[in-house]
Amino acid sequence: MLPFLSNDGFRLNRGLRSFGVCSSALILAGIAVGATVHQASSNFILVPKGANAARLGYFPVPIKLLDAKPAQVTKEPAYEGKPKYGILHLGNGPKANYVVALDEPETGDWKIYIDKNQNGDLTDDGDGAWNKKNDSNGRVVYGPMDVELNASYGSPTKEQSSSPYGLGIYRIKGVEPLLTYRESSREGTVTVSGKAHKAILVENDADAVFNKPVTKIEDAQKTRPIWLLIDTEDNGKYERPIDARAPFKVGDSTFELSVSPDGAKVRLAPTTKPALDLSPKAPPTPPLLKSGTPSPDFVAEKWGGGNLKLSDYRGKVVVLDFWATWCGPCQRSMPHVESVKKKVEGQDVAVLGVCVWDEKAAYTDWVPKNSSKYTFQFAFDPAGRGANGIAGKLFHVSGIPTTYVIDKDGNVADAIVGYEDGDHRLEDSLKKLGVKL
Repeated sequence: MLPFLSNDGFRLNRGLRSFGVCSSALILAGIAVGATVHQASSNFILVPKGANAARLGYFPVPIKLLDAKPAQVTKEPAYEGKPKYGILHLGNGPKANYVVALDEPETGDWKIYIDKNQNGDLTDDGDGAWNKKNDSNGRVVYGPMDVELNASYGSPTKEQSSSPYGLGIYRIKGVEPLLTYRESSREGTVTVSGKAHKAILVENDADAVFNKPVTKIEDAQKTRPIWLLIDTEDNGKYERPIDARAPFKVGDSTFELSVSPDGAKVRLAPTTKPALDLSPKAPPTPPLLKSGTPSPDFVAEKWGGGNLKLSDYRGKVVVLDFWATWCGPCQRSMPHVESVKKKVEGQDVAVLGVCVWDEKAAYTDWVPKNSSKYTFQFAFDPAGRGANGIAGKLFHVSGIPTTYVIDKDGNVADAIVGYEDGDHRLEDSLKKLGVKL
């Protein structure tokens, strides 16, 4: 199935080990009902790669890229292509902005330049090289590059403090924005029922700002969660994060976390304010099309040229597989789809793989690289990542891979969601329609 997506629509690339990002309950694991928390502000130390060490996963944060050179840039390297620029924001002080320049020629390796010393000179912070690789989906990825920069805190004109802050930066060919994620955390102690426990504080906007209070649930989507994790058993394990942007419930009591912008001063205390459940609420999704429902018709971009129209296959049994280049489970299911395709050759069966919720550049890069492995017909949903795509709008698909089996009369025979090794649901569905395997 499709992994959890962040609010930006980008994939959450590292899973949380012992808790889910979309927890429906803000419960402080291990704290007994009725426990009291009374504490003055505690000092939390910034650990540049603390979130990485705790294996907390991350939210990819997009950095918008522009063609116009920022005014603060005074000197640049000799680019091989036309540069693009972005700004990293770390903190709320006067030195919070860092210019990034990307050199992405059509041929040759890409480079990235970061004005780490903020002097306007992009030539004195390194040679711009960053590692290139192909991910498991065949996409070209630059990075991730680990960068440590100083976050600035204070007012727009006066800096009150600064801290080194760790970021991961990467670029996926065919995906428009530059992507970053936070690597740092603040670590200290909080006192529960008179006993101090180690705690971790993590912001997920990759901007090094730790105080983003939310007073209304409708404002929760404006920023990403601020996670508080407490080692209540004192065994080095942090089981469940609390989204500490708003008051939260522990049993029958409500607590509030007060944090300075840099995350250095933390205070956890009881409050009479109402608790807010900031857990993301997924919109209800309609059920998949039932057996016997006439299949919607659609037109997609056929690999090899022209259009693929579903109704053109009337009179054949159709295996309609929805997939994407970035979807790991989709890639694992494709050899199985290909094996089925080979077993049904010579019968009136068409196997179609329609790429949905994806970038056209990623699709056109992926298919040729995998043409020796797959012989069924590929097509691309022209809606791309848009909301009005074929899979979601017409077939009510909310997770991929999803495979529809359509009978010769154009009616839905079956809908199969997900794939695991040894899965024979597709074969069973085809056999019911008289297909020999």
